[in-house]
Amino acid sequence: MKRNALTASILAAMTLAVSAVQEVQAVHIDPGGIGQVLVYPYYTVNSGSQTLLSVVNNTDGAKAIKVRFREGYNARTVSEFNVYLAEFDTWTAWVFSLSDSGSEAPANLLTTDNSCTVPRIKGNPSLPILANGQRYLPFSNHLYIGSHDEAGPNTLDRTREGHFELIEMGVVTNRDYRSLDAITHNSAGIPADCAQVEDAWMPNGSASAGSNYWSVNPSADFDPPSGGLYGAASIIDAGQGTMMRYNAEAIAAFSNLVSHSNPAAALPTLASAHEASVDNTITANVFRDGMVVASRYPAERAIDAVTALLMQDQVFGEFATSPALALSSEWILTFPTKYAYTDEAIVGATAIPPFTRVFPTTAPGGLPNPAVGVELSIFDREAGTGATFCVDPDGCVPFFPPPPPPNPFPDPVLKWSTNVLTFNQPNSGSSGSTILGSRLSNGVRADVVDISDGWAHLNFQRASAPAASHYMRADLDGVVWAGLPVVGFRATEYGATEVMPGVSSTNAELSRLHAVQRVQGELSVPVEPKRATAE
Repeated sequence: MKRNALTASILAAMTLAVSAVQEVQAVHIDPGGIGQVLVYPYYTVNSGSQTLLSVVNNTDGAKAIKVRFREGYNARTVSEFNVYLAEFDTWTAWVFSLSDSGSEAPANLLTTDNSCTVPRIKGNPSLPILANGQRYLPFSNHLYIGSHDEAGPNTLDRTREGHFELIEMGVVTNRDYRSLDAITHNSAGIPADCAQVEDAWMPNGSASAGSNYWSVNPSADFDPPSGGLYGAASIIDAGQGTMMRYNAEAIAAFSNLVSHSNPAAALPTLASAHEASVDNTITANVFRDGMVVASRYPAERAIDAVTALLMQDQVFGEFATSPALALSSEWILTFPTKYAYTDEAIVGATAIPPFTRVFPTTAPGGLPNPAVGVELSIFDREAGTGATFCVDPDGCVPFFPPPPPPNPFPDPVLKWSTNVLTFNQPNSGSSGSTILGSRLSNGVRADVVDISDGWAHLNFQRASAPAASHYMRADLDGVVWAGLPVVGFRATEYGATEVMPGVSSTNAELSRLHAVQRVQGELSVPVEPKRATAE
């Protein structure tokens, strides 16, 4: 890849930033998948699927975790609650739907896990009940209707796909009210007193009364977060007999402050990063090409530090749609921090870079179009683009240089916080995409030039429309990251293969997409790779 030199000022700033990284434990993506924050790129209950999730506490310190599900259009919250994990504890749940059709069929969450949740989910008599006696939590449209209304759909089926995040709020102790004892499991695997931690959040409490202590002082019995969480999710289609599993993205060294909050509170979020710096800044350690770049942001722009970690200039990967093998491919592309830059209720009428369009509060005449700028290239497995360079049909003698090939691949329209990019699928309309049943899908038709298998390249810097290219706001040293904050993976399904006479099998897998990080200009400071600091 050709490298362009940075300006002298930015080069000098980045040299200082990289040298400073040894002195600061900055927020960073942990390559081992362990941290304080876990970002899960996708959940779905469409087309008969369920999403099974887990989070593991890999430490001897008990944790309070904010669990937040965000719908796929505008990342409005559709469910949130607190989970309290004992030392070395695991919490599991699954997201499902009671119906695969109808605009008022939401996603729901069910857990049979014994770890304490507030509000209580398992066995809560105020929740709806299944025929087997298990209680479940329906997802809500409360935050995109009524006083929170915006331009997206307002029906409950909007909750059926999106992404979710888990944020450690602190380490539970026995210092004030013996909360640690309450959530610690006995020999039968049952926490000693989940009712205590639920009562602690009851309203109108007083510190002296004791039982309502967190409603008065959420930091009682808490030390700052220490990390050590990891997690995964599996998309299960029981009808097809398939399971596709992925690991959550982990953000380490996210905060050194206790952020324990009411289960219904909007905080903490991905904008709650904090570090103990004397200059009131947040530093993001971005691992790039074997180097660490330390980007510093003012504390009021903490969301930029998290966004910098997720920035990708290009995304690329394979697809396979061979009809002979009944293959299908779909990419999940989620922008976990997009809402903080584009939701008009948060940012006003103008989007904040790296995004260029808002998700409006109103959109007369139909759905909004807060699409990002992207250029698409498609290649078959023999390095061809599927377009002819021949200008003489008799002899196929080309001019030099050859004319540019026609572009039969319209650039995909990635409008939402969560997007599913399909390959060589017919327009599925409301029935959803082939594998994931996504209503947030947008299609690429490479088969119009006879490409059924190959690879695709998405570039968020549009040579044909530079004004639609994407760059972050500069950090305090003038460094500007290019691209968009994106996480995701590729889903592939091998459909209905006859493994023996009369017996068919459907198989599916998830695999990571590939990406390139880049700053505006080009980084050219060689730095010895730095091992991620353990939390």
